[in-house]
Amino acid sequence: MNAPILTCTGCGHTKDAPTGDPTDLFPSEHCGDCPPWTCADCGQICSAQALCGCWIRLDTMAAADIKALFAADGGFHITPKA
Repeated sequence: MNAPILTCTGCGHTKDAPTGDPTDLFPSEHCGDCPPWTCADCGQICSAQALCGCWIRLDTMAAADIKALFAADGGFHITPKA
């Protein structure tokens, strides 16, 4: 098994212990301790608590809507609606 990587590459914050999410094994680019940053794609201010317009939240969508979103794109290159 891989040793946990617990340090954020954005701000250098180290988690106290594994939390069961992917950042236990793969470093996050940004975390809840990072100050807001400028999104490299859209130029808006983004933070872990307030995502910029580039992000589409799938956890609030119905499964059929998620399937339609990916089917319309034909891959994983989805462009958010303005």
